[in-house]
Amino acid sequence: MKLRLGWVEPPPEPEPEPEPEFPPEPAAPSDDNTPEDEELGELEQEKLSKYQELQDMPVAEKIKMALTGDKEWRTLLLREANKLVSTAVLKNPRITEGEVLGVAKNRSASDDLIRIILLNREWIKNYEMKKALVVHPRTPLQKAMRFMTFLTEKDIRELAKSRNVSQPVVNNARRMLASKKR
Repeated sequence: MKLRLGWVEPPPEPEPEPEPEFPPEPAAPSDDNTPEDEELGELEQEKLSKYQELQDMPVAEKIKMALTGDKEWRTLLLREANKLVSTAVLKNPRITEGEVLGVAKNRSASDDLIRIILLNREWIKNYEMKKALVVHPRTPLQKAMRFMTFLTEKDIRELAKSRNVSQPVVNNARRMLASKKR
């Protein structure tokens, strides 16, 4: 570990031994598989990353994996171009609010994903979710304006100065700040 961090100088490498002129004879193949051989076979199968497995999957299998998969599968499948697959991820019962918040904060998330988030009242109760949806470019304007009423004055000030949100949201933020000053 210290070597990787650069705290210690690497030991001098020994000079390689010259290769023998005659290659050693291969060991006789054994009929019985040892546990080590089985583990190596499993490791070779696992060498295919989930991303590589995903490339070969048909759409039906991707949807099934989206509905039942673990966090790593959900993360990969959210980026899928097929809308059926990416929306199925949000219907996974094991998805966490943190993952959904990540989708809401992702400015490249599709309209369909944002609509599904908007339909789930449990997710929308979260303040950070409301803030992320107000800033998101694909949130319907009417919903964004409604969520702005829940934001703190500090966040509304940031929205009024922001160039990353739509102009109606900026105008509404300025209007809200002006009415509070009076």
